[in-house]
Amino acid sequence: MNGALEHSDQPDPDAIKMFVGQIPRSWSEKELKELFEPYGAVYQINILRDRSQNPPQSKGCCFVTFYTRKAALEAQNALHNIKTLTGMHHPIQMKPADSEKSNAVEDRKLFIGMVSKKCNENDIRVMFSAFGQIEECRILRGPDGLSRGCAFITFSTRAMAQNAIKAMHQSQTMEGCSSPIVVKFADTQKDKEQRRLQQQLAQQMQQLNNATTWGSLTGLGGLTPQYLALLQQATSSSNLGAFSGIQQMAAGNTANSSGMNSLTSLGTLQGLAGATMGLNNINALAGMAALNGGLGGVGLTNGTAGTMDALTQAYSGIQQYAAAALPTLYSQSLLQQQGAAGSQKEGPEGANLFIYHLPQEFGDQDILQMFMPFGNVVSAKVFIDKQTNLSKCFGFVSYDNPVSAQAAIQAMNGFQIGMKRLKVQLKRSKNDSKPY
Repeated sequence: MNGALEHSDQPDPDAIKMFVGQIPRSWSEKELKELFEPYGAVYQINILRDRSQNPPQSKGCCFVTFYTRKAALEAQNALHNIKTLTGMHHPIQMKPADSEKSNAVEDRKLFIGMVSKKCNENDIRVMFSAFGQIEECRILRGPDGLSRGCAFITFSTRAMAQNAIKAMHQSQTMEGCSSPIVVKFADTQKDKEQRRLQQQLAQQMQQLNNATTWGSLTGLGGLTPQYLALLQQATSSSNLGAFSGIQQMAAGNTANSSGMNSLTSLGTLQGLAGATMGLNNINALAGMAALNGGLGGVGLTNGTAGTMDALTQAYSGIQQYAAAALPTLYSQSLLQQQGAAGSQKEGPEGANLFIYHLPQEFGDQDILQMFMPFGNVVSAKVFIDKQTNLSKCFGFVSYDNPVSAQAAIQAMNGFQIGMKRLKVQLKRSKNDSKPY
């Protein structure tokens, strides 16, 4: 075995193969055996060698397997980061080899699904005892103490767990179950974290979609606390102006409501008053829901000239709400204008932003919807790689005034979407010598 030291009899089933670094390149298996044997009998030593050299030279590291797990752990406790061998500048590094994964519990733990709710822990142990020693068996139970129809089993070794999966997965359908038994490795912490991040990203995207679809202002109720906070910040300085504008808009649209009951408009105004005057209370989102229903009811979806006139009158105060509620009337027309212009339109000095770390799937519409609550957006663009036609994950938003740009920076710089945190900063001045 390429000079490796090995015995014919086998180590214990739970023995660990250890990786050892920071050993002299001149050492052979004989010296290494003398180093390790004080901690227990050695089953195998294998020095890693560079095969490109002739003869192959040691890389200064090896694998060692003791007969017992206990000996390996004792050697690790005595040597790792403690003992420095002659001629070496750093102490020995000793840890379970990657292939072993330290025989951690999560690598030997199985999830058993579609289990009859009549089974107890002992029944499960009996079912799986043929595959090896079971260290733990636990049935998941609800607050009432009744089985939820699934269990966890931890075997002594990963090999036992693998054999149990091969033999038992979907092998039978238990009493009271709609499908065959499920036997698989339990989710590791890494699996759980990855799934949590995926769910978070999916939720964020869904919430953004909700907030940008006509008739879905109620979707704001599920937005993250950060978004609610920035919405509050964006509207707090113009609450009275907003309410004044809302009244104008409602009045302007009553004429277009084609006989709509005036009580609906009154209900709308009451809802808007609740949303505007009490936005710092999340319960006020119920008022914003009234805006959703009320505006739809009084004819804003018909896209008439009267509607647009009323919107224009009210926009200085209501743009934070219109941004969420009226994408079809505002954002799409802006994007059409932007496309027709064929070039990036800029606002005045200090009103133009660069946004970095955008999610790959974000387009012009998404970035526009995200930054509309802070002011009048004159252009919004995500940069696309011409070769791949994919987003470069950064974009450009321009307002018609610097105050809106600063509000957007304060609220959105560092805002988390899924696994990304936005970086929002002012576009550098044309006079600045640094490129952007």
